[in-house]
Amino acid sequence: MFSAGKVPPDILRKSVYPFTGKQRREVLVHSGLGEDSSIIDFGNKVAVLSTDPITGADIHSSHLAVYVSCNDIAACGAEPIGILVTLLLPLSSDERLLKELMQGIHETASKIGIEVLGGHSEITPAVVKPIISATAIGIVDKDKFVTSSGAKPGDDIIVTKSLGLEGSAILATDFEEFLKGKVAEKTIKTAQSFIDRISVIDEGIIAAKIGVSAMHDITEGGLLGACSEIAEASDVGVEIHQDLLPILPETRDICQAFGINPLGLISSGSMLICTPKGNEVVNALKSHNIPATIIGKITSSGKYIITSGSKKPLVPLERDELIRVIEKFK
Repeated sequence: MFSAGKVPPDILRKSVYPFTGKQRREVLVHSGLGEDSSIIDFGNKVAVLSTDPITGADIHSSHLAVYVSCNDIAACGAEPIGILVTLLLPLSSDERLLKELMQGIHETASKIGIEVLGGHSEITPAVVKPIISATAIGIVDKDKFVTSSGAKPGDDIIVTKSLGLEGSAILATDFEEFLKGKVAEKTIKTAQSFIDRISVIDEGIIAAKIGVSAMHDITEGGLLGACSEIAEASDVGVEIHQDLLPILPETRDICQAFGINPLGLISSGSMLICTPKGNEVVNALKSHNIPATIIGKITSSGKYIITSGSKKPLVPLERDELIRVIEKFK
């Protein structure tokens, strides 16, 4: 029986990826481990497509649905242009809830300049809370798209902004009462505001123009999961340095209150970038007021995290820390 969270990679290899229909010549990037988007040839341009559901958040779910799907498009160096949205609502839902969710989707889509292209809405006994699934579509020049499978030994590994932004925002909002008295009130309010920093569209497009080998939006599984997925997709190794990882005090305090590892916490808002031009990419991002940090290198093999001079295996958690908190405290 499965546990909550992503389906493990070994199961995907055996029970998902052998069953993807007939491969088409128009598809330049097919579905595969570590690849969050597919890319389709349209002459001088390519279309980039990605889909994601939101299941871990309650209050911010409509905003996250837009950001998370569009972030995958940006990780390919593409500009998102629209989303298709599927809303599955429980039997207890009413028009007020439907309108509230759509207003959140509309506000976020308007903020990042994309259109809601269509979708589907349904009230169903199959769900106990609203489930939002968004499919994003973007475009980029055919010779400019980026994948997760292009990382090369010697590349610098960069992360943008700070790790754990999405997870911190969800925990501070959906578990506010639990956190009161365990962390400062200011910490809770500041972490709640992280929801406004979830987009990585700008950094994806800026970095791609400078020159990158691979990019990956750091989502479920956190940094540990993202590093493993890049290594898997590109058939390379990774080495990151614990003391270089950018983690805000609010994230550290909230993770400590729940007893969880911030490196395994869902981290939309931070892009993992592999590039031979590390300093140039960092400087370009910082010139646009986007913090960026070189945290390590792509290697030929092995996955390691270096802590106080000691090299230890980098092992992704079996499931995201947010899911563990939801199961334990809800």
